[in-house]
Amino acid sequence: AFDLLRNEPTVANEQMSMMVSIYSALGNAYRNAGDRAQARKWYEEGLAYARAAVAPHRRGAAMWVAGMLRQLAQIDFQEHAYTDARDRVREAVTLAEHFLATAPGRAAPAAIDNGRRQAAQGLTLLAKAELGLDDKDAADAALKRAAQYSRLVGLVEVDLEIRTTAGQLALARNDPSAALAEIQRALPEAERIGRTGNLVQLYQLQARSFAGLRRPADALTSIRRSMDLVEEIRGTLQESSLRSGYIEDKQGIYQFAVRMALRTQNAADAFAFAERARARAFLDLLGNSTTLSKGRTRALVQEEVQLRARLAEAQALASDSESETGEARQAKEAVEAADRDYRAFLERVRKENVEQASLMTVEPVTLTEIQGLLPEGTTLVEYLVGNADVVIWIIDRHRAKALTVRGARADLVASVRTLRAAIADQAPLAEIERQAAKLYDGLLAPARVEIQGTRLLIVPHDVLHYLPFAALRSPAGRWLIEDYALATLPSASVLKFLAAKDASNGRPLALGNPDVGPALNLRYAEREARVVGETYPGATVLVRDAASEARVKALAGGAGMLHFATHAELNESEPMSSALLLTPGDGEDGRLEVRELFGLDLHARLVVLSACETGLGKLSRGDDLVGLQRAFLYAGTPAVVTTLWKVDDRASFVLMREFYARLKTTAPGEALSLAQRETLRQFPHPFAWAGYGLTGAPW
Repeated sequence: AFDLLRNEPTVANEQMSMMVSIYSALGNAYRNAGDRAQARKWYEEGLAYARAAVAPHRRGAAMWVAGMLRQLAQIDFQEHAYTDARDRVREAVTLAEHFLATAPGRAAPAAIDNGRRQAAQGLTLLAKAELGLDDKDAADAALKRAAQYSRLVGLVEVDLEIRTTAGQLALARNDPSAALAEIQRALPEAERIGRTGNLVQLYQLQARSFAGLRRPADALTSIRRSMDLVEEIRGTLQESSLRSGYIEDKQGIYQFAVRMALRTQNAADAFAFAERARARAFLDLLGNSTTLSKGRTRALVQEEVQLRARLAEAQALASDSESETGEARQAKEAVEAADRDYRAFLERVRKENVEQASLMTVEPVTLTEIQGLLPEGTTLVEYLVGNADVVIWIIDRHRAKALTVRGARADLVASVRTLRAAIADQAPLAEIERQAAKLYDGLLAPARVEIQGTRLLIVPHDVLHYLPFAALRSPAGRWLIEDYALATLPSASVLKFLAAKDASNGRPLALGNPDVGPALNLRYAEREARVVGETYPGATVLVRDAASEARVKALAGGAGMLHFATHAELNESEPMSSALLLTPGDGEDGRLEVRELFGLDLHARLVVLSACETGLGKLSRGDDLVGLQRAFLYAGTPAVVTTLWKVDDRASFVLMREFYARLKTTAPGEALSLAQRETLRQFPHPFAWAGYGLTGAPW
């Protein structure tokens, strides 16, 4: 029917209007799902269709064009293409104002109101574009014109956008008092009509206004409200509205909260906010995936899917209803009922399966809880990378301290990239030592005086997920791995899950050099897998054709340990599609993806991912690597060994041989650190040993 309507040259106005609505709805669906390219495609097709529909006897079609231009401008905003956005909304405003200037006496009152609505919305977007281009006066002029049209029609939603943008403009002019006044006028109306996207942004602006007025405690209260709304619901229409442009940078909310908590001398709250940020980022990584259910939690996952669908449907009906009608009140009551049921479900899941709850909602732990989970002699060092500084927490069973190190994120990214490139190119040791010492000075030296014991549990953030901490160089001329046993965590909160893992005494399962093509052949990987068999008699060793995805899925659940000597592909843009490469066949494609790993039911006490190619030159914010590691942790193993780059086959063989020999008598974290030190003795260059790291429960 859609294709028939699209290609029919003589259709009625009502059908044309329906076609434009369909194009818009398709674009909105893709935009809400985060697929900007597909959203842009449908908006552009809709724009072309609307332009073709404009004719002297169909003057209202110009409003269809204006609407599509605004939709495309929203994509431009998300991509920070402010000049393109400005050009589009200028045309949209021109069309709306031309319609209004020539319509009186010939157009119905509803059409006039629609023209005013289009003009007000377009001018509000124009103000945002001018603000993005730092033309504050032009933004101010556009807002004043938008307000004139909005008052004529009484547009509550548009008025909220106008006041929100006016608050942003006041902050850009360094006038927090004026910004606060705008926000205070907008908040009651946003709360009355329940516009979650607006409320998230308004509370954030209120917090920044309070911060500008040197009222950090009030700023903290406001930013908490914004955070609570962001965390309230995942994967519903409300969440989609957040993704589609009401607020682009959810992580910025948490970053701001951490700084406000530190400004009020509350390190514990700052730590809790940082953990909430990690939990939120992880939920965003999962998206709406429904393949995360292990057998014992599948019923919970299916129930959550049904409740989320019901809530999304209720919210869609509410958003389509006029705000003051009886239908709207019924829709709002339906949303409230669905929301209550979903909250009750989450509370039940928290009691039944706290780890499953962490995949559905933000479930961080407190600083005191973390301290109670740390063994004596272990110090946890957690990082939070901001645009202009790095916050570092140093925590052990008895003490906790937070400190802030100034420095631009761009400089930190450059330093990490430089060190990794030098290691990958096997540059002279003197050059690597110089770069490693620089990073030590910025990241470890400030915390060194607070570190007690000889075991470090590091919680990286952002680009630090790709930093080989083992290769940091102290002023005494020693690599960090020479002074400390090291391990990492995707977040401190996962500690509470690791202690409860049900480890199996089953036979080890080792896979080496799967048959994935001659270009990806790993000669030493087969030997490496056989070392596992030699060290642990009875181990199942699968190489080449036998190292298949199908065999892994069949055997992994009963294995006491898993070793993958194979390649991996990390996907920065779609972390859940990152995969281990295995032999295809028996109905499997050979790509064991992260989304599939979450569905496994493992009982192995350790998973080793050796010789994996993780993309040395491509530094993202770490979601791809975190997803791979945490997938194994959730699937049931308490510890995962990974590599940050494709290690030399011979050195990898030596390190793994040493690791497994020591693993028979020591904990995984200690065994890996000892193996790295022995490999360092035989292969002094960090390329051979610094890329290995253990994530999870190390000792």
